Amino acid sequence: MVKGTLMKKSIRDMQKSKSQFISILIMATLAISIVTGLDSIWKTIDDHAEAMYSATNLSDLWVTAKNPTETEMWGIQRINGVEKVEKRFTMNATAGLKGSPTLRVYATSSQNTLDLPSLQQGKFVSRGGAVLDETFAKAHGLKIGDSISIKINDKWLNFPIEGLALSSENVVAIKGEGSLKPDALKFGFIIIDDDLLEGAYGQKIYNQISIKLGPKADALQVEKQIDTVLGDDLIGVTARNDSLSVNNVNAKIQQFKTLGSSFPLIFFLVTALITQSTMSRLVENQRNQIGTLKALGYSKKSILWHYTSYGVYVGLLGSILGVLIGPTVFGGVLVPRLMVTFSDYRISINYIHFVFSVVLILLCTGGVSFYTCLKMQQNTPAVLLRDKPPKNGSHIFLEFIPHLWEKMKFSNKLIARNTLKNKMTLIMSVMGVMGCTGIIIAALTISNLINNISDQMFQVTYSYDQKIMLNSKADSRLIHNEALDGIVQQTEDQAMEVVCSNSIRKMEPITITTQESPLMHLKDMNGNDVILPQDGIAVTRKLAETLNLQIGDLISLKRVDDSYIQVPVKQIVYIVSGQKFFMTDKYWESIGEVFKPTSLLVKWNHKPNEEFLHSAYVDEYVNRSTQKSDLTSNTAVIYIAVGMMIIMGSILAFVVLYNSSILNFTERMRDLSTLRVLGFYQKEVRSLVLMENVLSVILGFFCGIPIGKVLISTIVHGLDENMDLISPITFSNLAIAGVITLIFAFIINKAVEKKMEDIDMLQALKSVE
Repeated sequence: MVKGTLMKKSIRDMQKSKSQFISILIMATLAISIVTGLDSIWKTIDDHAEAMYSATNLSDLWVTAKNPTETEMWGIQRINGVEKVEKRFTMNATAGLKGSPTLRVYATSSQNTLDLPSLQQGKFVSRGGAVLDETFAKAHGLKIGDSISIKINDKWLNFPIEGLALSSENVVAIKGEGSLKPDALKFGFIIIDDDLLEGAYGQKIYNQISIKLGPKADALQVEKQIDTVLGDDLIGVTARNDSLSVNNVNAKIQQFKTLGSSFPLIFFLVTALITQSTMSRLVENQRNQIGTLKALGYSKKSILWHYTSYGVYVGLLGSILGVLIGPTVFGGVLVPRLMVTFSDYRISINYIHFVFSVVLILLCTGGVSFYTCLKMQQNTPAVLLRDKPPKNGSHIFLEFIPHLWEKMKFSNKLIARNTLKNKMTLIMSVMGVMGCTGIIIAALTISNLINNISDQMFQVTYSYDQKIMLNSKADSRLIHNEALDGIVQQTEDQAMEVVCSNSIRKMEPITITTQESPLMHLKDMNGNDVILPQDGIAVTRKLAETLNLQIGDLISLKRVDDSYIQVPVKQIVYIVSGQKFFMTDKYWESIGEVFKPTSLLVKWNHKPNEEFLHSAYVDEYVNRSTQKSDLTSNTAVIYIAVGMMIIMGSILAFVVLYNSSILNFTERMRDLSTLRVLGFYQKEVRSLVLMENVLSVILGFFCGIPIGKVLISTIVHGLDENMDLISPITFSNLAIAGVITLIFAFIINKAVEKKMEDIDMLQALKSVE
């Protein structure tokens, strides 16, 4: 009976203040939606990727070596921490299909157990067949039973397709330097038996060792010992996380982890603030009812739960709606646009974070309600049944400035008195607007940064028309003799093993080019042009930060003859995407290497030289406009996610402003009615409330700017190791955020005006019985 009575009272109370409770519900729903939504994106990628890595027994290290011997394999197997060692052959080969696409060939023994294909159709039944990339096969209309030809060592080999599969090494299938996004029409993989290499080379040949490490293995120590075992035969070591596909997968996971750990905090904070103001008003207005309940014998526990339940019910309902909406909206929209290849794309929910978020939202709603009621419970029923004594009068600080105070209009004095007398109401409103403004500013800035990456790369850093990838037949002399009609810049792009003084050992990309760089314009952090040094190496700022490098440090590079040479870091340059080392061709040759261009950057004077582009020296070529479009596509998913943040931040701003405005109006209804009876015009009374709303909006906007800066800094720092985003807040972003907030304030002020016209002055001025 007691519980039923209190439940009915709860429902009536919520109905009376339904707009405030709906506001809390919306904010709780938004907070949980963002947490579960952004979490569902990276959790889906992580779960599916890890499942595929486990099912296909993906290696931990890949060692590129010169046809390793059984003795060398045995030596690596004996290294402490190494569980499994297998060798295979891998290379890129041209497929005999329309457009001459490239297939990454993996030639393995049927006994191998590492880096297995994830078969989707068919099976690997004979040594003469092949397993083909399923997405590549679909793009080219191939199926099981068809044949495919590939060119290896200038010989065409033909295989029947016996299976279609996915590969853990090609979850993000990007060919290399010229490609910026997966394209199944141009690139895929094929797996064949190593016996078939005899048709191309006359014997079995291997160039890569796959290694599986134990759970407690020290990868760095293993790499050092591999160097000792292989000696001059070692070309380089690639760790799992440094491989192109895994690195891209991890980058996507990190991007959404960063977004998911930054934006929701503001939503939780604002939810707590609005609940605080709503419940404080509700409990304060029910002071007499609390006294009555205590006098009637209701226990302290029952009364506390009664008022705490208001926030708990709203928080739980918001959590349920949030977990239903978030993964569907964010995961359902964004996961298919991530350009990752899995067998299915079922959305995963991070239930650990969801439970933690529910607890947090209940603390923000139920916890605040509990604390507000607990303070009231300290009084006896006799005290609670009497009206709360008015606060002692006091002067505001403006009154101590007579010259200013005396010149103020009476209405402005009322605004100043009410604002400074009700500091907590002002603080709540300002903090709510501050959080919303910070979210909108941060989301707009990140959106601009992501949107401008392709412009920065392919309008500022690079100015070529085409990037032409050369094969091993081309060299500098041949390129010079071709006398191409345009500006030509030769570059050599490769991955080199880098050993830093702090013992970090990684395979990192390096670009060797001419010191005169007409088509690649490197800048320093201040935007000034940079000329590559002739007595050292340059490194991009983000990579220097990752490897803990500074100007003057020495790093060791593994040369072609497998010896190491120390080179000094002479410059740190800025590039927005594609972190790497840079070196001049002259310095490259001074350390004993031969400059052999792997690509040309060309700005044609007239039309492209089609004869050269289709010659035997060119593997492929790509237009700068295509690269720009690919990079835009690659980052589009983050752009969309941030766009959703802008929408949700705007909704939050609207809800906060509405809630604070209605609360302010409701609390002052008696005062406003008194002023109307005293002869104040409706316009004059209206301005008293609306000016206070505008004041809180202005203060909240300017206080939100540093909040936005902190959010931006946090996000860009953890977004992606391959991106280096500089995050200034532009005037246009501030203006847009300000306009959005002011538009909402204008709409809400109109709603408050309507309510003020409908005030029942007699009801408002009645004495409390």
